[in-house]
Amino acid sequence: MRKRIKENKNIDNNLNLKNIFTIKKFFLFILTILVLFIIIVCIILLTRKISGQKEVISVNGISYTKDDYMMYLRLAKTSLFGENTTRLPKATLNTIIDVENNINAETYLRNKTEENLKIAGSIKKIAKDNQISLDAQAYDELKEDKAKFIEKLGGKIAFYKFLWDNRTSEEAYDKIAEIDKLYKLVYDSLYAEGKSKDLTDKEKTTVKNNYELEYKKARQIFLLTVDTETKKELSPTITEQKKFLAESLRAELNENSDFDEYIKKYSDDATGKEPPYDMYFKSGQLLKVLEETVDDLKENEISNVIKSEYGFHIIRRDPLDNEYLEKMYEDQRENNFLTDISDDIKNSKIIIQDSFTTLKVD
Repeated sequence: MRKRIKENKNIDNNLNLKNIFTIKKFFLFILTILVLFIIIVCIILLTRKISGQKEVISVNGISYTKDDYMMYLRLAKTSLFGENTTRLPKATLNTIIDVENNINAETYLRNKTEENLKIAGSIKKIAKDNQISLDAQAYDELKEDKAKFIEKLGGKIAFYKFLWDNRTSEEAYDKIAEIDKLYKLVYDSLYAEGKSKDLTDKEKTTVKNNYELEYKKARQIFLLTVDTETKKELSPTITEQKKFLAESLRAELNENSDFDEYIKKYSDDATGKEPPYDMYFKSGQLLKVLEETVDDLKENEISNVIKSEYGFHIIRRDPLDNEYLEKMYEDQRENNFLTDISDDIKNSKIIIQDSFTTLKVD
C-alpha cells in the first residue's frame, strides 16, 4: 500500500514537472513572438525614419526632406479638402479641379507642395539677408501652439497617429510651424506700415484712386423667399408675409433710422451676426438688380423694396470710408511681399532630387 502511494506521488511529481515545462515552453514561445514583433516594428520605424530624412529638394542650400515634403503636402490637402483629410482615393486625385487648364487634384497638390517648399526656402533667405530671426518668446509661443494642437487632437498618442497617417515626423511638424511664425515676423519687420518696404506714397495714391473709382458701400435688409438648402421657393403664404413685412419696414425707415438695428432684428442674412453689416463691393460682385439699385441711390438714401430671385431687399447706400481702404492698403502690402518672394524664388538656387518626382501623393 505504501509502495503504491509512493508510486502515485512520483507520478504526480512527474506530471507537475511536465506541466511546468510546458508552461515555460509556452511563455518562451510568446516571448519569442513578442521580441520578433518588436524587432519588426523597430525595423519599420527605423526604415521610415531613414527614408523620411532623405533630402528631396534644396532651396538656397537649405535642405528639405521627404518628411518635410509630406508635411507640406498635408498643408496643400487641407487647403483643398479640409482639416481632417489624410489619404485620398485615386478617384479623388484624378478629379479635374481646373477645367480650363485640365489640372487634376494630384497635379495641383504636387505643384502646391513644391511651391510652398520654395516659399519656405525663400522666407529663410530673406530673413537671413535682413538679420531677422525668431526670439525666445516666439519659440515659447510655438511650444504653446503645439501643445494646444496636441490637446485638440486628443493627446500625444493621437498626435503620433496624426504624424504616422500623414507619413511625416515631429521634426517636420516643428519646422513648418517655425516657417509660419518666421513668415509673419519677416512681413511685420519689413512690409508692415512704417517699415522699410511699406507702400510708397505713389502706391497708396494708386490704391486709394482705385478704391474710390471701383468700390461702393451699402447695407441691406434681406428677407429670404427661398429655402437655402433646396433653393426652392417658399410657400406663397410665407412669401406674401415676407413682402408685407418688407413694405412695413420700408414705411418706417428714414435717413435717421438705426439701419444696423433693423438688419439685426429682421434681416435673414444677419442671423447670429453682430454689426456692422457693411458691404463693400465692385461691379459684378452683387446681383445685377442690387447693383443697379445702389447705382441709382444717392449716399445715405434708402431704396424701395426690391424683389430678386432670392427674396426681398431694402438697400441703403453709404458713403465710402477709410476702414475698407486700410484693408486694401494691407492687401497691397501682402501682394508686394508675395511678389518679392516670387522674384527671390526665380533667382534662387534650387536643386530637385530624382526622388522628388516619384514621391507619392495620396
